[in-house]
Amino acid sequence: MKTQLSLGISLTITVYNMFMIQKLINLYGASFLALLDHLNEGVIIHRCDTTVLYANKAASNLLGVEINQLIGKNADDRMWRMVDENAEPLKNEDHPVKRLITSNQNIVHQLIGIRQDDGTLKWCDVNGSLVIEEDDEKIVLLFLSDITDQKTAYNEAALFKHLVDIVDTGITITDPSLPDNPLIYVNRAFTEITGYSFEEAVGRNCRFLRDLEPKQSGLPSVYEALNNVQSCEVELRNYTKEGKLFHNLLNITPMFDNHGKLKYFIGVQHDISRQKQHEEKLAEQALYIQSILDAQENIVYVSEHGSIIYANQPFFDFFAVPSLEEFLKHESCICGRFLQNDLSFTPSSLDGKVWIHEILALEKSKRIVAMKSSTQEKRFFSISIKALVSERYIITLNDISQSLLRELFLKNKAYHDPLTGVLNRQYFYDYYDENRRNIVTMGIIMIDLDYFKKINDVYGHSMGDEVLKRSAEAIQNSIRNDDTLIRWGGEEFIVLVNTAKNSQLISVSEHIRRTVSEIVIETIPPVTASIGATLLLEGEPFKTAIERADKALYDAKANGRNRIEITL
Repeated sequence: MKTQLSLGISLTITVYNMFMIQKLINLYGASFLALLDHLNEGVIIHRCDTTVLYANKAASNLLGVEINQLIGKNADDRMWRMVDENAEPLKNEDHPVKRLITSNQNIVHQLIGIRQDDGTLKWCDVNGSLVIEEDDEKIVLLFLSDITDQKTAYNEAALFKHLVDIVDTGITITDPSLPDNPLIYVNRAFTEITGYSFEEAVGRNCRFLRDLEPKQSGLPSVYEALNNVQSCEVELRNYTKEGKLFHNLLNITPMFDNHGKLKYFIGVQHDISRQKQHEEKLAEQALYIQSILDAQENIVYVSEHGSIIYANQPFFDFFAVPSLEEFLKHESCICGRFLQNDLSFTPSSLDGKVWIHEILALEKSKRIVAMKSSTQEKRFFSISIKALVSERYIITLNDISQSLLRELFLKNKAYHDPLTGVLNRQYFYDYYDENRRNIVTMGIIMIDLDYFKKINDVYGHSMGDEVLKRSAEAIQNSIRNDDTLIRWGGEEFIVLVNTAKNSQLISVSEHIRRTVSEIVIETIPPVTASIGATLLLEGEPFKTAIERADKALYDAKANGRNRIEITL
C-alpha cells in the first residue's frame, strides 16, 4: 500500500510518530491497532465518508462514549457533543474530520471541547492527517490530546490578570528566587499610580519608588517580613516617575507552592494620599477646636454618635485626668458620672446618644445634672447642647452649684412651716395642684386638733405652739415615707396618702388619731384630733376632694370629736 503523510500533528505525536504509525499499519495491520490501544492520546480512524473505523480507549474516555458505540458512526451523528473554544456548539462543518476531508489539508492544534454526561467539559488539542490508500480511498487519522488541565490553568491565569487589572489597587509580584527580589508583574493600577510602565517596572526592586526618601520608619518592618517570610502592613512615602509624593499603605504577603516552598511575594498598594490630606486637615481643625474649647471656663466637650471626641482643659481638671484617652479608659460616656437625686436629671441608659436625646426633651430649666469632682465634692451643672451635624453636639456644663443651693434654701424656706417644720399650703399648690394630671390615685386626710382654741385661751399661745409642734411630729412619725404631711392652717393638717383603697385610708387615719391621742403634756388635758378622709376620684380637682374631706371632718366633730369619718 502506498501512503502519503502530511506534517502537523499533536504536541505529543511527532512527525516521526505519524510516519511510523503509517508504516506499522502497512507492516503489522491489526497488531498495530492493539498498540494504539495503549497510547495516552486518543486515536480515531475515519473512512472518507466520516464513518468511524477505529477508536482507541483514550478516545473513548475523552468522548465519553463506549468504543462499540463509536464504530460505524459518522460525523453527523448526535453523539458528537463537541463545542468550540468559546464553549458554543461546534458547527457541523468545523468537525475535525469534515474540515480535513473538505480542505484536504492537515489539522494542526484545533481546540475543541467535549461535553461530558455531568455537564463538564474536557478540552482537546486535535491534530489530523489524511492517509490515501492505493485504491485512492481516503482514511482520516485524528489524534486527540487531553489538555483540560492546561486550559483550566490558562483560564485561571487569564482571570487573575483580568481581576487584578480592573481593581484600582496597585498589585505587584516579586520573585525572591531571583537576585534582589525583582518585580515580575505589576497591574494597571500600579502603572497609573506610579507613572511607570510595565516594562519600566518589571525587573527592578521596588526600592526605586522611594529613591528620593530612602530612610523611612516603616522600612525595618518590610525587611523583617521579607527576611522571615511573613506578612506585614506599613505606610511608606513613595514617589511617582515625575517625583510626586504619594502615601502608600503597603501590604506584603508571601505565596507558597504546593510543597510549602516560598514562590512569590505579593504586594498590594493603596494610595492613601487623599486620606492623609484629609487627616492633616482634620488635625488642623481639631487643634483649632481644642484652642476654642480650652478658652472656655465651663466644661465643654464635643460628642459624636455618643462618643466624646474633644474635651477642654476644665473637663480634664474636673475629672483629674491628663487626657481624653485616659478618661475613656474608664468611662465610655460622661453620663456614667451623673448622680441620681431629685434635683437633677438621671438617664435611662448609659448610652451616649440616648441620654442626649432624653435631656433635650426636657425643659431647659430642668436640664440639670449632678456629678462628683475628683475631690468627691458634689457639683450641679446646667447643660447646654448645641446640635451640629450627623449626631454631633457641643455640650457645655455650667457649674450652678452655688446658685442652686441658694435657690433650694429659699424654696425650702418658702415651702415649710416655720413653727412645725412640715410642708405648708403653698407647697401643695405649687407641687400637687400643678401636677394634678400626673396623679392617678390618692387619699386625703384632714386633721383638726380638738379644743385647740381653748388651749390657747387657757394655757397661752406658747403652750398652743408646743401642742402644734408635738402633734406635727407625732403625725409625721405615724405615716409612711411616701405619704406627705402639710400644715393646712391654724390647728388643721392634711395628710396626702398614696393609696386607692378605702380600707387603707381608714387604717392610716385611725393610726394618726391614736398616735395624737398618746401625746402627753403634763400641764394640759389630753390632746385629741378629729379626722375626715376621702379618696381622690379619677379626673377630680383637688379642691372638690378637699371640700369633701372637710365635710367629713365637720361630721367627726359634730359626732363627738376624737374620731374619724370617711366619705366617698
